[in-house]
Amino acid sequence: MRYRPNPLSCLILAIGVLWGSTARVTAQSTKADEFGEPRASVFAAAAQVPLEQMTAGVREKVRTVLEHPTLCTHGPAEVFNCQPALYHWFLDHPDRAAVVWRRLGAKCVEMTDRGNGRFGWSDKLGSDVHWDTVYRGPRMRVWHAEGQVRPAPLLPLVLVQAVVVLRYAEGRDSDGKPLLRHQADLLVHTDSKTAALAARVLGASAPRMAEQYVAQLEMFFSALPWYLDQHPEKAKRLLAEVLPTSSGN
Repeated sequence: MRYRPNPLSCLILAIGVLWGSTARVTAQSTKADEFGEPRASVFAAAAQVPLEQMTAGVREKVRTVLEHPTLCTHGPAEVFNCQPALYHWFLDHPDRAAVVWRRLGAKCVEMTDRGNGRFGWSDKLGSDVHWDTVYRGPRMRVWHAEGQVRPAPLLPLVLVQAVVVLRYAEGRDSDGKPLLRHQADLLVHTDSKTAALAARVLGASAPRMAEQYVAQLEMFFSALPWYLDQHPEKAKRLLAEVLPTSSGN
């Protein structure tokens, strides 16, 4: 397969060199989005995050990113057939989703389950990022990530925080088959000194790269359940020892 999915950990690594961008997604439209709601800026979407339902320590970290982002962007809205239960399971177990991607021939970074719903990633350059699900609702999931990344061998470690807001909705297509819609927003935060340094690395290409990585994050979670829905005869082999049941059902 040509697609090389980059889950949240790899996205944060890439964003490590994007902080210098001053681009902001602010345009709004009166057209409805894929969720039947007015299309809004990433800031308006962030305002929907239920901070009051988070613990105090987490709430303040998330608030800092939402209110003082260095960079933010919308991902594309995706609509795809799948079994919703499998989609939600992969959201909770991205390390297991990566196993299935590798069985399909894709190259994925290694993620580790650090317990209590936390996942992490590190490399030989000293980068180490972990992320937690800080909100899980019937139509929204919020991840908070933090850590340090070294975008390139000659650059210093960069302290980063990021929030990904993933909205989703279940439905049916014209044939009555299960359908799922989702779209992600990314907001990242770091200090101005590292932002200025990183800006010189990519310059004006940073916002476009951010959009590409958010799109890959969405595809990481959408393409697997869609593929298994389209090819049920391959599910048993691909999901063997991945799901909590030995049958792979």
